[in-house]
Amino acid sequence: MDPDNAHSVDEAESVQSVHCADGPVEAERQIHLPGCTSADDNSDELSSENGGVSECVDPGDGLGERSHRKRPAEDAAADRSFKRHKGILNTGYIELLNRDINDAAHRVCLDDDINLGRSRIGLTTWSSLEKRQFFEALARLGRHNLLGIASRVNSKSLVEIQQYINFLQDAQERRRLFDRRSILGPAEFPSAVELSQRCCHAQEEASDALSLRQEQKETQREEKKWGSYWDITPMIAAKLDREQDADVNQLLPFAELFHLSRWLKLSDRFFMNSSIPGSNWNYVDDVPPSMWATTFGDFYSLAMSVTRRLVQATLFISMSRIRAKRELVPNTRDIVRTADVDAAIASLGMPPNAQHHWLKSARRLRLDVYEEPPDQDEEADEGPMTYDEVEAALSDEQDDHGPRQTKTNMVTQDSASDDDGDDDEDTTNDSNEEKMAPEDEEENEINCEANEILWHSAAGLRDIQSARHTLKRCLAMERRQEEQADRRDVYASYQAEAEMWSVLQKPPPMDIPEKQDPGRPERSNLDVESIYPMRRDWATQLQYCGEWETLDESNNQGA
Repeated sequence: MDPDNAHSVDEAESVQSVHCADGPVEAERQIHLPGCTSADDNSDELSSENGGVSECVDPGDGLGERSHRKRPAEDAAADRSFKRHKGILNTGYIELLNRDINDAAHRVCLDDDINLGRSRIGLTTWSSLEKRQFFEALARLGRHNLLGIASRVNSKSLVEIQQYINFLQDAQERRRLFDRRSILGPAEFPSAVELSQRCCHAQEEASDALSLRQEQKETQREEKKWGSYWDITPMIAAKLDREQDADVNQLLPFAELFHLSRWLKLSDRFFMNSSIPGSNWNYVDDVPPSMWATTFGDFYSLAMSVTRRLVQATLFISMSRIRAKRELVPNTRDIVRTADVDAAIASLGMPPNAQHHWLKSARRLRLDVYEEPPDQDEEADEGPMTYDEVEAALSDEQDDHGPRQTKTNMVTQDSASDDDGDDDEDTTNDSNEEKMAPEDEEENEINCEANEILWHSAAGLRDIQSARHTLKRCLAMERRQEEQADRRDVYASYQAEAEMWSVLQKPPPMDIPEKQDPGRPERSNLDVESIYPMRRDWATQLQYCGEWETLDESNNQGA
């Protein structure tokens, strides 16, 4: 991502969270390049190996006057491996990205060739899309999260969601009366595929080519809208902060409200100054961070909206207080007090201040913080402060952390001494395991699992030869099914990567071994649950109790 607007992703998250919190993804985010279909700007997070150096100062106090780093930007210019490079536009990758945008907009994966017809459950009619949304949410959230499933489906009530789940549970119970086997074996469940690092790098190259072209289109749009002020660089920000022009302020209303240079310094020293590889602007480009005027406009609209809501809530609370008090004290003055503002902030669910946000900023942004930052041409005499030290210094709670750290160290030493006492036993066990053959090792693991069920569980099984033999057969079968599932996962990852290389229009590396289809998975009636019930249906054994039924006698008497 170009540093000219990269940090707007970090900072604009708050804008998006206000305007579209928990809302569906807009499908209109798809964009079309001349002659092909593309998707929105690929905004992958930046990170860097260098790590900026920040002083341990209050973020609201001008953010400091100096920007210290371990080495100057000229040295970093030779190693900007995270800078995007213009490549060949890949239409297949654009189609893939647009499909993902559609899936995010509808909150359901539409790639699977599953035909779920329209059906009627009781008095409720379920369309094909609603059923796919329902099963997608059910698989991701679980059957106990009714609110989450209802928010994903969005067109069915909680009662209708619960009715569908009960219908499926009843059908499963009726089926298990005739067939105890699961509908799907372990190897038949869809697996999460893994792609190699080289395939991921190839995807990054395709996304860079797309994002650079999309950024060019957005740049042209911004220049047409804002003129020469479309990109607020540090030089332009200093000029706008220093000079007050009525014509410019009318075009850029945010220039009157915000101290633009401080906003850019936030990105320079906090948001784009990480110590993690790739998140430091010095290793992305030689252009210092800047912000587009549209981003400032979004923050300006957000500030005005929040301020209006806060003023309205404050006036409402203060007028209510004044009217109630005037009945007893007729000469009550029409004054808004600090308590009214605090009550309005609490009623809107807003934090009273930003102390907690800045308290965790060093840990969240992975900053290197020094008490005495080194000069640009010098190495630091001491290492950076730990995040606990930074947070203690910012919160003035350093004395409170001392006893806790001492206690933690004592516990750590005690546990370390216990571990030392067990080293001999671990060494003996390791030496015994090294002498075992693979077949003997598997047999030993099966015996351990059988002993755990027979001796250390409330299964109620007698440790006799027949029960142990049956249990070991079930355990061996489950282990074979797990091995089949592992082979199926490896083959699924191989197929997915081959398809991705085809989409990227590149030949796969020659050193990737070809995986064979593991074939049809093995099914069996043997399972441990038939001998030792796992009580997976524990929720069906619970009885609903109203809230008033759970109150104790003391609360009832007090009521």
